[in-house]
Amino acid sequence: MDALMGFDPRRVVKFAGLGALSLFLCWQHVQATRIGYRVESTRSSLRALRSRVADLRLKVDQTMAPAALAARAGSKLGMVPASPGALRLLTGETGEDGGILPRLWARLERIGPRLG
Repeated sequence: MDALMGFDPRRVVKFAGLGALSLFLCWQHVQATRIGYRVESTRSSLRALRSRVADLRLKVDQTMAPAALAARAGSKLGMVPASPGALRLLTGETGEDGGILPRLWARLERIGPRLG
């Protein structure tokens, strides 16, 4: 009876296989398009974040500039530059072995008579 109606099992299998293949290719295309949109969205976010980082670096550079620090120190904290007479030069005197302990010992020996 199938032969009379024109149903050949091989033709049905081929038709089903082609249908499944076309559905798979459509699904693959949709997924590729969806991933492409996600990639572009991520790239856009990356560009925005890089722009923000550049803006923040510029702001930090402007804020930490010596002139800006001096202006803020003078206006907000009332700080003024030190006069040359107020500066104290440190000499390179060290003990015999050059460590910190001989320097502290020498300082204590100088201060010691005043304490006692």
